[in-house]
Amino acid sequence: MTLAAYAIVRNPCTRAVAITEVSSGDFAMAMIHETQVQDGVSKMRHVDSLPLPAHGEVRLAPGGTHLMLMSPKRKLKAGDTVQLSLTLADGRLISGDFPIRSDPPK
Repeated sequence: MTLAAYAIVRNPCTRAVAITEVSSGDFAMAMIHETQVQDGVSKMRHVDSLPLPAHGEVRLAPGGTHLMLMSPKRKLKAGDTVQLSLTLADGRLISGDFPIRSDPPK
């Protein structure tokens, strides 16, 4: 089973940063992906780094950049919470708990 994660990630700092890794104890693998349309076909590809501008934000959304969460280590349903960690290029780690939803955010 594969799930997608959507969120708004904000950078309140005066310097740009980049997210270079995603991890979660709740999944066997987590990756940053982006959706691209090539010859009329929507395809996803792995992204090595996700830039986050100073005082800016990145929207992780359906049809764009998002997190792919593969092979859950437990049965998940809407309303459950999973922990995700984002590693920044400078080595800092940002973690948070996120709810499982059955529908994408609007």
